[in-house]
Amino acid sequence: MKLLKNKSKTNMLSLILFGIIICGMFATTVSASPNYQLTLAKGTDDLLVNHYNDAAWKTTVNTSTNPSYWFEGDANITGAKSKTTILGWNDIVWQTWDVFTSLFLTEYISFEDLVSMNRVGYNETTINANYTDSYRLWYGVGAVWNFTAGAHLEQPSYNEGILVFKDPLDLKTILDDFNTIVAALNIIPSIMLMNYSFANVTSDDFLWQLALNGLAVAAPQTTYLTDLINELGCENASSRGRTLIFERSGETNYTVELSYGEEGTISSFTVKDVSESIIFQIISSNSEWIFFTILITLATCGAGLITYMIVKRRKSKK
Repeated sequence: MKLLKNKSKTNMLSLILFGIIICGMFATTVSASPNYQLTLAKGTDDLLVNHYNDAAWKTTVNTSTNPSYWFEGDANITGAKSKTTILGWNDIVWQTWDVFTSLFLTEYISFEDLVSMNRVGYNETTINANYTDSYRLWYGVGAVWNFTAGAHLEQPSYNEGILVFKDPLDLKTILDDFNTIVAALNIIPSIMLMNYSFANVTSDDFLWQLALNGLAVAAPQTTYLTDLINELGCENASSRGRTLIFERSGETNYTVELSYGEEGTISSFTVKDVSESIIFQIISSNSEWIFFTILITLATCGAGLITYMIVKRRKSKK
């Protein structure tokens, strides 16, 4: 699942996907990293808008938006469904320029910014020569159908990239390099004459955007998320088990909880107000959630049956 889409990102991902298909990069198995194991699996994940309170959203999150601001389609309608089909993945290595354009382009820098950077000598060749780190990751490809209150179309709405960095600690290096680059750009005379400056990105904002734009995690997921949070040093984000927790502020303060399923992709997305009341929630309707739903139902029925038998026995004794 990827949130906060825009057309430029979709077009870029389409080009990347085309290249992957041409190069025959789809794989059925992936070797494990020294510390983490990929758990993506080919198949379809169905998502459901389980709850939405429009009045609470507007008084807590944003008075002029609804969940469709974060998710494309009918995400503001309870009962609307989306689905993502994972088509395949491959081991890839990104250089600094790949990271720069894939993770920061359109969110923090524009295409016009890239033109300005090139004019002052900050292009792919010079950036990769001066920032020599490389980053190993699994790059998955998914076909996505937007949320709809009706039937899904035959063709997907778009394709998305699913990123799983083999070492979550790499993301701190990536962020530090980005902020170092923009700091250097901001003191170049020709950039200063434009009365423009590139923005520094905080750890909290970086992680928030990553989580909303297709970041997946490897197993063991609890350790992966803990290492990621600790390394980035976020002030308003934390992890609990397989859940990322963001403390956000809109009309008032609120919390967003993103839980990861067995495959390492987001299985639930919940927005709560300060009193822990759910404002908006998306859940996976696949077997993982069905299993727990059945388990809870059986436990409830069992408890009710036991209570009934105890009460009936006491009455018979009387």
